[in-house]
Amino acid sequence: MSRVQSDSLFDEQAPARRVRNGLPTNDLVFSAYAEGNDYVFPRIMDLYVAPRSVVADVTFGKGVFWRNVPNGMYELRATDIQTGIDCRALPYGDGEIDCVVLDPPYMHSPGGTAHTVHQAFEHHYRNNGTGNRTNKKYHEAVLSLYEDAGVEAYRVLRNRGVLIVKCQDEVCSNRQRFTHVEIMQAYEQLGFVAEDLFVVMRKNRPGVSRAVKQVHARKNHSYFMVFWKSDGSKRVWEAP
Repeated sequence: MSRVQSDSLFDEQAPARRVRNGLPTNDLVFSAYAEGNDYVFPRIMDLYVAPRSVVADVTFGKGVFWRNVPNGMYELRATDIQTGIDCRALPYGDGEIDCVVLDPPYMHSPGGTAHTVHQAFEHHYRNNGTGNRTNKKYHEAVLSLYEDAGVEAYRVLRNRGVLIVKCQDEVCSNRQRFTHVEIMQAYEQLGFVAEDLFVVMRKNRPGVSRAVKQVHARKNHSYFMVFWKSDGSKRVWEAP
């Protein structure tokens, strides 16, 4: 279901919008789920991206997000670094895409040994600082990847196009890094508007290989964040 927002988002004096002729229901899209990405992602798409939209999933991987999205619902352009297309250098024209989906590696691998599921991405994206574009390391390299990909997403999206981003907070060098907040702040500087936030909980219990004393809460959730590309005006946002 496509959504249109009211002018009251930009005008505090506007009267409250009243919805008439609606039916009571609890069949709604919620902000937090214990189900997996393949359950949550289609609901986000239903809420924010109209059928037949041109969607560029620029970190497609094995296509987990799309398992429960009906074939043909969207004009999907599926790419990733291992097929030769970097999310920081997309082969699309300016303003060509209705929606971009971004899910890069969102944790660093100290010493190249932790988070082995991301090691292939570490090799390509250089998140340990061994050849990345800014020579940043660890969490700062992760943020740099998100920021560079955000710049490219902004370029290829049409005005008021939708950006869906997957990320996770982490503890780096014994310091809490609220990645979703840092990304939100960086993207707002680029010209995106933060529209929504979804929490996805892990089903299994995360652990550590060498537990001495726990200092911070272990992360067992990640986020989907939804942004839209501002055209610099205060016009209402409307799904494609």
